[in-house]
Amino acid sequence: MQNTPHIERQTTPIELSLEARQASLRIFFGGSFDPPHIGHTLLPAQIADQHENAHTIYVPAGRSPFKDTQPTANHHRINMLELATQHTPNTEIWTQELADAPKNPKQPSYWADTWLIAKQMNLPGSNRFLIGADQARSMHRWRRYTEFWKDAMVILRDDADSANTLIKQLAGLNIWKDDDLTHWRSQIVILPTIDVSSTAIRDALTNDSTRDEPITGLDSQVHRYILEHQLYEATE
Repeated sequence: MQNTPHIERQTTPIELSLEARQASLRIFFGGSFDPPHIGHTLLPAQIADQHENAHTIYVPAGRSPFKDTQPTANHHRINMLELATQHTPNTEIWTQELADAPKNPKQPSYWADTWLIAKQMNLPGSNRFLIGADQARSMHRWRRYTEFWKDAMVILRDDADSANTLIKQLAGLNIWKDDDLTHWRSQIVILPTIDVSSTAIRDALTNDSTRDEPITGLDSQVHRYILEHQLYEATE
């Protein structure tokens, strides 16, 4: 007998906007956004444009179970994400994980809980969340992944063989059944490559010679905010 899914962490659900609640498709996009870059804004927008009445919901991560280091302070990440998405229609920031973190100081922010909070809103339409190929390959390591993995949409680069490669890699794990692999394939979305990463941007920001120069993939207003608040400076 399968256990009924339940939320493990202490939580007070945060309501989504009216626009999100009325959307036919809600696209959740979780991440540290430390800092947010153009890939974080362009990729979800491209998927939303392919669906009628879609709404993108950014979910800044609380405390990831897969990362040892703490991200930049929550209020800075929220402010940067607001600047990065201010001109992108039909988007919002859902701070559920950040709000729950102080109530659960010793517990990571498991996506299983976050996703169950969203599902328990019982909203019309569909809820989906975005992941990359690396997250798909490691999905079996996510806590209670069997509760939510089918709701994932996998973003892949525009490499003609990337979908086949990913499915072969998933099959090689000997975890997924044939029907599961068929479902994985149906949820792959091929999008143009955007060669930018938060890690590369942080590296440029910690370098005194490039810190003040325009940085590829970083919104100019986000960059200005970072400089004003002295974020990502090199530590001695």
